[in-house]
Amino acid sequence: MKSKALLSLIITILMVVFISCDDDLNKIGNSILPEGDDIFVYVDTVAITARTVSLEDSVYAKSQMGLLGNYVDPVFGNIKSDYLSELYCPENTEFPPKTLSIDSTFLEVISDQYLGDSIAPFGIAAYKATQPLTANFFTNIDPKKYCDMSQPLGQGIFTVTSAPNNSGQRTYSLRLKKSMGQEFYDEWVNSKGATFKNSDSFRKFFKGMYLTSTFGSGTMISASTTIFKVYLKYNGRNVADTEDSVRVGVFRMAFTPEVIQLNHIQNKNPDYLFTNNDTRTYMKSPAGVCTELTIPLAEIMKKAEETGKKNNKLNAANFKIKGFTEEEEKTNLGRPSTLLFINKDSLTNFFSDRNKNRPDAKTSFVMERSSTNIYNFVYGNISKSTVNNIANLINHYMDYYKGKDNIPDLKYLVIPVSTKTQSSTTSSGSSVTMYTNVYNLMTPASAIFRTDANNMKMGLIFSNYNSSSK
Repeated sequence: MKSKALLSLIITILMVVFISCDDDLNKIGNSILPEGDDIFVYVDTVAITARTVSLEDSVYAKSQMGLLGNYVDPVFGNIKSDYLSELYCPENTEFPPKTLSIDSTFLEVISDQYLGDSIAPFGIAAYKATQPLTANFFTNIDPKKYCDMSQPLGQGIFTVTSAPNNSGQRTYSLRLKKSMGQEFYDEWVNSKGATFKNSDSFRKFFKGMYLTSTFGSGTMISASTTIFKVYLKYNGRNVADTEDSVRVGVFRMAFTPEVIQLNHIQNKNPDYLFTNNDTRTYMKSPAGVCTELTIPLAEIMKKAEETGKKNNKLNAANFKIKGFTEEEEKTNLGRPSTLLFINKDSLTNFFSDRNKNRPDAKTSFVMERSSTNIYNFVYGNISKSTVNNIANLINHYMDYYKGKDNIPDLKYLVIPVSTKTQSSTTSSGSSVTMYTNVYNLMTPASAIFRTDANNMKMGLIFSNYNSSSK
């Protein structure tokens, strides 16, 4: 038992050294052999390589939020975003029964965030979908395959400051053709409400809308809600309910999670994002670029064999990612607070399969940004401190490839994400907060990572304990 305690103490001390020291860890010494030779600890490092890769405007984004606009960043280039959506039709949606006339039709985009210049003008246009929207939630869709782009339903020019502001939420009201509201009312009357029975019947009549920016490159807005409104007059009772009166009403339908919404992203990434990778790599959302890390698994397994001990245990594989703060100050995009560290081959299914889109702390991890611009690995309970040890990951692949001839390098991507969490209390009264869902980040953000040799080292600690000697 004393030997086990000593082994644990040695490993703990070495892990602290790994975390706090940026020097070459081989200077510590390759092996430590306490008296009795029943404990063996081996310390080494491997080099991680990094490069910037394009996400080719394609990430999985099943989201109610829409991003609208065109923005040019001095470091990361151009981002353009727009979206398509069906209108949600609650069961047995009705117009007022004594409607007299249709006055006007609007599409309201409600936004609580924006990027860029608040006084720069930008244009918005809405188009009618002529083909049914399909549940393809990747952001490289082609809206022109769904829409008639020859005749806009409406166009408008806006600035952030000119939009009405209600408790931080700004409303951009796009006037549509009045005839569109009339068509909706006529269909409700002629079908005797059958078309508006539910969303399935309604989408046969109206397949959806495409909302896009038409000009401007200095502003992008985040649309939390998009509402279709028909303003009308109808016969009703007056406020005192003493006589009939002509009343003003609003017929509403909205873009909601119950129906299909498709986000469309286009990035124009400068060439230098992909060529300066010896000292830095880049990351941009949404659907822009990310960093790919190569972990030399074969080299790690060889180092384990070179210790001369059988059944070695990898106790620590310490690694962290540092932000390049000085370079990041040159961009106007904000920093992502959370990253996903995931095997490149697992990326697509991770987000599209709702049963899998949470990190398992074995082959995928969440990383959180610290106040010193370092991204640290998080293990399960978010409230616990982290030591940036991904030995679980390395051991998983070492076991998988043990005895095999071809051992590949591990290709891991670092992706900006948003998360959902859930908190609970254990029987001992302590609070536990866990990640429940992870999503591709759909707001503009960027990061620049330090990828020089000193910052791309993974510290390794192997150990072997011979229990038979005690």
